[in-house]
Amino acid sequence: MQIGTFVGSLTDPELGADALVNASNPEVALGSGVSAAIREACGGLAYQRAIRETLEDEFGEPLEADDCLVTDAGEAKAFRHVLHVPAVDFRRRGADGAITNADRVARCTRAAVAAADELAEGAASASEGDPSSESKVSFVLAMPLLGAGVGGLGEVRSAEVMLSEIAQRPPRFVSVVRFAVLREEHARLVRHAAERAGLALEPA
Repeated sequence: MQIGTFVGSLTDPELGADALVNASNPEVALGSGVSAAIREACGGLAYQRAIRETLEDEFGEPLEADDCLVTDAGEAKAFRHVLHVPAVDFRRRGADGAITNADRVARCTRAAVAAADELAEGAASASEGDPSSESKVSFVLAMPLLGAGVGGLGEVRSAEVMLSEIAQRPPRFVSVVRFAVLREEHARLVRHAAERAGLALEPA
């Protein structure tokens, strides 16, 4: 497994992702930022309604930090799966008013990577015996820096927490975890955090 970076939108086809992580909330409301971009790429309000129904069917209640809601990508063609994690929780603010913290980000990262690894394992099994399939050799998980923006954790701390968590529990079947960021300086932060955690970097 390697760590990569991509400067641009999480929904950009150039990212080459099989699955995206949606930095959401316990109710999986696709409101603004990354969530809004995913909503529009996947079908707008119809997609929002569909994932709310899936949330009700699979969990029956709002997501906790260790939960990951796995859905398809609706109308999107650039990726196949969306992994929704509650990176922020407006209902449970900390003493300082924060809507996330390092522990929540670590738990959401763990849940998302584990869910992606199950998808990657399934794709690998399905491709056995099919030499034309790329799924058996490559599964790319794309992630934003959870809690870094509206969550208030900041890019540096988010990168440290997420890469440390991935290093502690590396996936077996995901070949690349690729972080989508909007600035090159944030891509450098991710790469440095990966190196400090002892993770291999994707070739430039």
